[in-house]
Amino acid sequence: MIKHTTLIQIIAGYLILTLGVSLIILSNLGAGAWDTVYVGLFNKFGLTIGTWSFLVTASLIFFNALLTWEKPQFKSFIGTILASAGIDFWMELVFSGITVTNLSLQILAFITGVSLLGFGVSIYIRPQLFSGPIDGLMIATAKRLNISIKTARIINEFLALAIGLILGGPVGLGTLFVAVFLGYAIQYGTVLLNHLKNKGLKII
Repeated sequence: MIKHTTLIQIIAGYLILTLGVSLIILSNLGAGAWDTVYVGLFNKFGLTIGTWSFLVTASLIFFNALLTWEKPQFKSFIGTILASAGIDFWMELVFSGITVTNLSLQILAFITGVSLLGFGVSIYIRPQLFSGPIDGLMIATAKRLNISIKTARIINEFLALAIGLILGGPVGLGTLFVAVFLGYAIQYGTVLLNHLKNKGLKII
């Protein structure tokens, strides 16, 4: 049974991180590797970015199980559903019809997006309730190929980037920026949360 406070924290984390993802996409300066896949599929075939996020990551849950010969991690569907719903909430409702063309606003949206994405991730991972399908793919790839987690992550990110590029997703300088600095954003988000918890905020 998931505790009430844990569920609220996970939902809040995904709401914040998907806001970050949406701002990065709106900036049109280059999205994260997997986000380029979702946007590329959206541009090619329609539906919504959130729908493609769900279809791709849900497929990964079963693909990861095949790679490791283990049972599918069904708890990962929680994150898959929250991520897809969050992206569509921001992109289809809040930011519907909005286009950012001013370079200064694009940069502001991008930097804010990366910061919020990192902070959101740092919130939802604290309960350690489940791992996301993309993280699961990293672990499964490492096991199957007998390589390090770091190498597996790099392989998966470049594969996603190549697919996103082929699909015409938003690959740009920002994509490299996300790859390099997202880890720092998550780290600083964790430090901030630890500080807030020490100050009395009721979080895990």
